[in-house]
Amino acid sequence: AGLGVALGSLSPLNAAWAQAQPPRTGRFAPGGDYLTAPPGLMAPDRVRLQSGLVQPLAFYDRDGRETFLSAYRGKVTLIQFWRTRCHGCQEEVPALDRLAGEMMGAKFELLPIALSEDSFADIDRFYARKNIRHLEIFRDTTSFVFDILSPKHPRFQAKATPTTMLIGAEGQVLGAYVGVAGWEQPAGRTLLNHYISQA
Repeated sequence: AGLGVALGSLSPLNAAWAQAQPPRTGRFAPGGDYLTAPPGLMAPDRVRLQSGLVQPLAFYDRDGRETFLSAYRGKVTLIQFWRTRCHGCQEEVPALDRLAGEMMGAKFELLPIALSEDSFADIDRFYARKNIRHLEIFRDTTSFVFDILSPKHPRFQAKATPTTMLIGAEGQVLGAYVGVAGWEQPAGRTLLNHYISQA
């Protein structure tokens, strides 16, 4: 079984987790739609399918070079799976671009991964229209990485964009949010800064 099965166990924050985790407010608060991962769950570079085939979880830059999540070890990484035609992404991508301009550095990376329906030309047009200046361009050329890694929305039980996933500096999955999370707001920054301070 692949990580998609494991990440299906991401769950809304409960009372036991609340004691061990950093304070959360807003959309990240207990009872909200922020999903937490069991301790020790790692974000892999490949998964073994039921057929036994080992499939890499690669995404690609505009030059066709494959990239894996392990390339970002040592940094807290906020992954965003998105589409240019996604209504929520129209709001969240520019907000994350501003956040990236302020926070990206030696200990934090913001990693936008567009799904397969968008070409690099589509992404370029979106970035130009929204004045995106700080985010690189990556594509999940088959949407396989999204299909395997992203959790379902806790109430609607469906995968959707935008989905953001927070990965710790050692590669551990910390949490995820399906929808517009508001990472650029005080509650989101508090959560990010908590983990960045530990990196």
